[in-house]
Amino acid sequence: MAELSLWLDSYDDIYSDFDSRKYHKRRLSEDFVDELKSSLEYSTGPIHKLLLLLPPEQRKYDIEKEIVASLKDHFHHHFTIFKTKEKKILRKGLTLLISGVLVMSVYALFTFKGDSSYTVTVLRLLIEPASWFMVWTGLDALFYDYKEAKHETSFYKILEQLEIYFNDL
Repeated sequence: MAELSLWLDSYDDIYSDFDSRKYHKRRLSEDFVDELKSSLEYSTGPIHKLLLLLPPEQRKYDIEKEIVASLKDHFHHHFTIFKTKEKKILRKGLTLLISGVLVMSVYALFTFKGDSSYTVTVLRLLIEPASWFMVWTGLDALFYDYKEAKHETSFYKILEQLEIYFNDL
């Protein structure tokens, strides 16, 4: 089982400097999350353990379980947030893409009929750019936004499944 080890100066390295609440309620430091992200990206295989290393004089064994629970809760919470976001983006992208194709079909029908009345001409002028906008926006959501949300979801899924331990440096 592969493990990921991070050196900490104190427990406060895990949490935001601006959050003064107790450990189980504090927000995680963006630096800590970024370090986890980069460490996981450079790992060569699957990681199953997160080992947080502290100097022996800094360790407080009584609060480590609280911190591990806090980390697990944070990872689970963000996993569900990004999973929901991922589904929303997928639904939005597909809806826009399908709607755009349907609107293009209506435009094609107007063009095929060859009716050149003033009303039909105005509708064609409004429908054509709207259909292209919907198609491109839908594709943008599917190719870029969805990919980014899926990446975040998989990151937090990995973190959620880690066994977290503290140890001496």
